[in-house]
Amino acid sequence: MIVRQGDVVRSAAGHDKDQFFLVLREEGDFLWLVDGKSRRLETPKRKRRKHVASAGVWTHPVTGRLREGAPVLDSEVRKALAVFRKRFSETKEV
Repeated sequence: MIVRQGDVVRSAAGHDKDQFFLVLREEGDFLWLVDGKSRRLETPKRKRRKHVASAGVWTHPVTGRLREGAPVLDSEVRKALAVFRKRFSETKEV
């Protein structure tokens, strides 16, 4: 599974199973994940790649800024994931 910085992933294992996160950075077999609420930019969650699933291709200004290395706020991450969850639930119902 190819996961890049700025991608949206779903946790597949652990106490945060089925929650969505943005990939802050990659380090070998590990991903550093943020959601802007419980996992803020200052204290990202370190999780192995095999314990997450790609949530599909999605573009948003926040994901683009993460890829570019531009500054991002926790509130922007929360709002971006809220938009993603809304669109994900709409497509899942259809």
